[in-house]
Amino acid sequence: MPGNKMPSWEEWNSQLTDEQRQYSLYKILESINKKLADREESCGERFTRLEKRKKWNSTESLFGGIIGGILAVIGSWAFWRGTGP
Repeated sequence: MPGNKMPSWEEWNSQLTDEQRQYSLYKILESINKKLADREESCGERFTRLEKRKKWNSTESLFGGIIGGILAVIGSWAFWRGTGP
């Protein structure tokens, strides 16, 4: 089994012992964990910028919703008031 590649089902089911299966799973999980740790190092700055942008977008949405709600209330008073008594 070369590197950290997952063995084929035939190899997994018929050729590997339980100990070899456990070791194979360990190596694959270790590889995934290392990739995740490397991603944090290589993308940490980008993630920080995205989090700041997310806060800014949430703030924009909040104020847009407030202003839109106020305009909707004013519009309903101005245009849908009807003739009334």
